[in-house]
Amino acid sequence: MSKSILFWNVQGAASKKFYRAFATILNNYKPSIVVILEPRISGCKADDFIMNSGFSRSHRIEATGFSGGIWILWHEAFVIKVVLNHKQFVHMQIVENNNFFSWATAVYASPNPVLRRHLWVHLNHIAKSVQGPWIVGGDFNAIMYASERKGGSQYGSRVCKLFRQWFHSNKLHDLHFKGPRYTWARGNLYKRLDRVICNDNWFRTFTEGSVLHLPKVESDYRPLLARFVSEEKCKHGPKPFRFLAAWITTKDFADFVATRWNSNVPYIAAAQTFTSEVIQWNKDCFGNIFHKKMRLLARLGGIQRALEVYDSKSLHRLEWKLRREPEEVLHHEELLWLQKSRKE
Repeated sequence: MSKSILFWNVQGAASKKFYRAFATILNNYKPSIVVILEPRISGCKADDFIMNSGFSRSHRIEATGFSGGIWILWHEAFVIKVVLNHKQFVHMQIVENNNFFSWATAVYASPNPVLRRHLWVHLNHIAKSVQGPWIVGGDFNAIMYASERKGGSQYGSRVCKLFRQWFHSNKLHDLHFKGPRYTWARGNLYKRLDRVICNDNWFRTFTEGSVLHLPKVESDYRPLLARFVSEEKCKHGPKPFRFLAAWITTKDFADFVATRWNSNVPYIAAAQTFTSEVIQWNKDCFGNIFHKKMRLLARLGGIQRALEVYDSKSLHRLEWKLRREPEEVLHHEELLWLQKSRKE
């Protein structure tokens, strides 16, 4: 089984649009553990979201009003033992099959530089005391190098010396990533605020580890997927025919049925002919929901990567449009998963 942690500052988990985006990220990348930062909901609303997330285990630091908050969600395959709780981080031990797997720290650094100073003190203590593989990820709300910022006012936030000092003094590794460089953007300002860091023990233990910077959807922040091992390729046999509930949400399907169902022949013959034709129609017109979604996300990621190099109004407009276009596809996917869940 592929093991991975998803770190994501979601900037609010209350909307249905976000829940659909969250579900599609889970279905596409299947993280073992999810770290949600800045959910902006707490109490009963948080309970409802977590209960419907598909994860059987959870731990959380409640948001204070619309500020902060750290949620950890995971499957039963792991046991997570929370060692330290703090407004700006959760430090935990990950256990698999009763054996130690890794230390992990989920970070949501305060946007207030004065409060953020305390974070480096705590992380420094953890770095010097932890034994074994250790991974640290999340939103650090700071950059280590000038190259991790582009655009905006020249009087904007600068390099955080305390962040860089903590990183170098503890001989940590900034895990290499695939995807666009900047993890947060607003207007013409881009920054790499989010990252995944590890100690030397983790780096040597998980030699196939990698980080993916995923496309931004329903948030100004990219989800970051830290993989402990390579994704295993699954082999699938031929799939049986299934009627998809999402088809009936389109006018094209009603027209297709009206013109293609032959009521002048016996039902079995009509059904066989219709089945072969609707499979072709799904391929040519409606399209594979998952492929369509992946194409949209890939296109969105490509445009966001281009925007980091070339600040274009037309590209900004196209990105704005594409970030809303997956809504229909995600609705179709939601219907598909609902349909599958009722068959199981």
